Amino acid sequence: MRSKKAPSERQLRVAEEIQHVLANLLIHNNFFITGLKAPYIMLTEVDISSDFSFARIFVRAIPPVDTKEQVALLREHKGLFRKEIGRKIRLRIVPDLDFVADTRMENVERIEELLNSPKVKADLESKE
Repeated sequence: MRSKKAPSERQLRVAEEIQHVLANLLIHNNFFITGLKAPYIMLTEVDISSDFSFARIFVRAIPPVDTKEQVALLREHKGLFRKEIGRKIRLRIVPDLDFVADTRMENVERIEELLNSPKVKADLESKE
């Protein structure tokens, strides 16, 4: 299994700048996208490819807003966001954007639930 190479300093800076620009666009909600609940959207992380041609933006919505719905709207209008990134950040290549739901918190909760289940606790106690 190949391990993923750590991002360079420049990748981290560009990813942070993209996250900053997108967050400002959502805060000011200049696009008036029907159904987009910008105040309830968090951009948790931005990963950018080593050639800066692709950026994956991890999105999490605050309940009661559905994350999958908001991600679909962001994907549908990614051209608007890409255009604004191109205007606000000086880059040779404006990366293609992919918005994805950030499910890490659900995974953590599921693991905690499994570890706290009576069956697992009994199994751990029997091995002590």
